[in-house]
Amino acid sequence: MDIFSHALLPYLIGTSFKQKKEDITAFVLGGIAPDIDILIMWINFVYPTFFLITHRGITHSLFFGFITAICVLYLASRSRIRSYIRRFINFEPVINGRSIGFACAGAALHLFLDYMTTRGVPLLFPLTTMRYSAELFFYTDLSLTILSLLIIIYLYKKPQQKNAVKFLLIFLLIFAMIGTVRLVEKSGAEGFFNDAELKAYSTTSPFDWYVAGGSGEEIRIYEYNGLERRSVYNETVKMIDVSKSGDGMDRALSTAEELPQVKMFRWRAYAVAVNASFEEETWSFVYYDPVQRAMFKDVPHIFNGVARGFGSMNVTVKGNIAVAT
Repeated sequence: MDIFSHALLPYLIGTSFKQKKEDITAFVLGGIAPDIDILIMWINFVYPTFFLITHRGITHSLFFGFITAICVLYLASRSRIRSYIRRFINFEPVINGRSIGFACAGAALHLFLDYMTTRGVPLLFPLTTMRYSAELFFYTDLSLTILSLLIIIYLYKKPQQKNAVKFLLIFLLIFAMIGTVRLVEKSGAEGFFNDAELKAYSTTSPFDWYVAGGSGEEIRIYEYNGLERRSVYNETVKMIDVSKSGDGMDRALSTAEELPQVKMFRWRAYAVAVNASFEEETWSFVYYDPVQRAMFKDVPHIFNGVARGFGSMNVTVKGNIAVAT
C-alpha cells in the first residue's frame, strides 16, 4: 500500500477511539516505520546479501518490523527532531511502554495492508524468507491512494474527532468494496483455467490479472480480462533453456545459485526462468521473470531497457567462480 494509507488508517482508528495524542502519534509512526527500508536499500548494492535488505524485506517482518517501529519512535521523540516536525504538524511523540505498544500495533497494521498486496511480506523472517500474501491488491491501489491523500488534506484543515469517525468508515467501506471485487475477479481468473498449478497475480486494474504456474520444465503465463471473461495473452517458456550446450551445466548452475544476488532475484520474482549458453569454458546464465516480462510488454519503447533490467539478471560461471553482471 501507499505511504498515505499507511499513515492515515492508524490516525483515523486512534482518533475515532479517542486515544491520547501521544498514543496516536506512536500509532502513526509505527504505521509508516517499515517503509524506512527505502533508506537502506543501497546496502544491498554495495554488499550483496540475502538478509532481505530491500523494500518490503527485513523491516516488513513481525520481529524486525516491531524493532523498526520502536527505533523510529525513539528517534522522533528526541527533542531536536520533535521540535522540527512540530513546525508542520501537531506532533507529540514520547517513548514509554504504552507508546511502544501503539507503535508496534501500527507496524502490524502496516504489515496487514501490505499482506493484502501482490507478493506480500516475509512475516516470519528470520525464521523463514517465505512471503505471505493475499494477492488481492496491486503494490499500490490508485483509488485508495487518492482517497487517502484527499482525506489527509481535509483533516489537516479540520482535524475534528467526528470527521475522523466519518472518514474511517468511508475508508474501510471503500477498501472492503475494492477488496471484494478483486477477490471475486481473482477467483474468476483462477477458475477460468481450471488448473490448480496456476495462480493469479493482480495488476492496477481489478479486472486484469496475470495467471502463471507450471511444473516440471515449463512455466505458463496468461493474461486474463474479467470483463471479457477471456484470456487475452498467453506464453509458455522453459524453466531452463540451453542455446549453446557444454559440459558441467548442473555444477555451474549450482554455483550461480549460491550468489546472494540470485537468491534475492528468486525471492522477488513471481517465477524464474533461465537462458543458458556455454562458450570459451564459461557458462552464461540469464535469469528472468517471465511474468514481469509479460507485465512490461506494453510499456512505451523508451522504457523497454529499464523494464528488462528490472526483471532479469546475468551470471557468468567459469570453473568454481560465479559473477553477477
